[in-house]
Amino acid sequence: MVHATNELILGIDLNSDYTQVTYWHPSVREPMTLEANDVGTLSAGSAPASKSNAGQNEEASMQIAPGIRKDANGSWSLWDGMSGSDTGIRFAHVFEKIRRQEPLEGGGMVFEPDEILAAYLELCISGLKLLTENTTLQVMVTVRYLTEALNEVIVQALQRMGVNRGQIYVQDYLSSFYSYAVSQKKELWAQDVALLTWEEEAVVGYVLHIDYSTKPAIARVEEAARQPMGDAVRQDRQEEDWRKEKDRLFFELLKKVFERRQVSASYLMGDYFNKSWAVRSIQFLCTGRRAYQGMNLYSKGACYAALERAGLVPSSGIIYGGRDMVDRNIGMEMTIRGKESFYPLADAGVNWYEVHHVCEFILHGEREIRVISRPMTPGDATVHIMRLPGLPKRPDRATRLRLTLYFSAPSCCHIDVEDLGFGGLYKASGLSWSRDIRF
Repeated sequence: MVHATNELILGIDLNSDYTQVTYWHPSVREPMTLEANDVGTLSAGSAPASKSNAGQNEEASMQIAPGIRKDANGSWSLWDGMSGSDTGIRFAHVFEKIRRQEPLEGGGMVFEPDEILAAYLELCISGLKLLTENTTLQVMVTVRYLTEALNEVIVQALQRMGVNRGQIYVQDYLSSFYSYAVSQKKELWAQDVALLTWEEEAVVGYVLHIDYSTKPAIARVEEAARQPMGDAVRQDRQEEDWRKEKDRLFFELLKKVFERRQVSASYLMGDYFNKSWAVRSIQFLCTGRRAYQGMNLYSKGACYAALERAGLVPSSGIIYGGRDMVDRNIGMEMTIRGKESFYPLADAGVNWYEVHHVCEFILHGEREIRVISRPMTPGDATVHIMRLPGLPKRPDRATRLRLTLYFSAPSCCHIDVEDLGFGGLYKASGLSWSRDIRF
C-alpha cells in the first residue's frame, strides 16, 4: 500500500538505445510507464516495437528516442538519430556518449555532460509537466553498469533540473530487478526468481536468492549462466537452422539456470525472446513456474525502489547485497546525552556512492579516532584506529572535530577529519587528516 502524499516518484531507465520513464503520483494506483508519444518532440522513425510474446503483454512504445537536437530557435527536442537534416546541434546517443566520456561538441561549442543530460531528461519527463506542479520530485535512475563518474554526472544533471540532492538515487539494473521482484505478490518470490535478458551479444540468466537464515534476510542477484548468441555463433547458418539452434542454446541455458533451484517466477526482459524461435525453450520455461515478458522491468523496479527510499511504501525488511552495496555497518562509540551509544556513520545495504556522512564531535582526552565496522552477515566487529598526529594539546572536551565519511568504491571507505578548535577559547589549527579503510 502506498501512503498518501503529494510527491511525484520517477524511475528512469537510461541505456544506449532508448530511455524509459515510470512514474507514481497520488493520481494513479500503481506505477505507470510513459508512452513515447507523450514526451518531447519525437522524430519519425521512432515507432513502437511489437508487443511481447510471453506472459504479460506490454507495449514497447514506452521507448523514448535516445538522441537530442537543437533547432535554430535554440529549443531542444528528442531525436531518433536518423531522421531530419544534418544541420544544427545534435547528439544521436546522448547517454552512450556520456557513458563513454566522449566530448559533446556541436555548433562550435563544447557542452558539459550534465548540461546535455539535463536537457535530455527534461524532455523525457515533459509529459508529466502537469504532475510536477506543487509536488516534491524523487528520482531513481537505473543503468546497466554504474561507475562513480557516471553517478556524478546523473546527480549533477538532476540537480540542474531543480531536484534536491536528497531526492536523487542511482542504481544498476540488477538492483532494479530486485526492487521489481519483491514489489510483486509474495508468492512470486517465495523461492528464487530468474531474470533472462540479452546483453553484449549473449543471453544471460540471473537468479535472485533471498537468504532467510540471517537476520535481517539478505538478497543477492548473481549470474547463473551466459550463452553467446551473436553473429560469431550463428556463422553461416540459414534462418531456419539458426532459429532451431537458438532454441537449443536457450534451452541449454535455462537448464543451467534452473538446475538445483526452486524458481517461483521468471522474467524475460526485452523483445529478443520470441516464440517464433524459442519454441521448446519457452515451453520448458513455463512448465511448473510462472513466466512473464516485458519491456519496462528496470524503470518500474527503479520507481518501486524510489518509493521505498522516500518512505512511501513499507520496507521489505530485506537487505539487498548487490555489487554496489556496502556490506557492513560502520560507526563510532560515543557518549550521547550522557549515555554510551553506537553512532552510525554508514549503514549496510545502501549503494556505496550514496554514502556521505558529516558529523562533529568533541574529544574526551583521545588523540585518535576509533571507527568500528560490523559485517551484515555473522562475524566479528573490526576496530579501525585513525591517529591524529600534530593535534594541539588542549584540556579534555576542548577539541571539536568534523568527520566526513564517504566511499570511493564498494570496499573502500574514505574518512576526512578536520580540527575545528573550540569556539573562541581555542582556535582551529587548520590541520586535517585522511584515511582509507579497505574491507
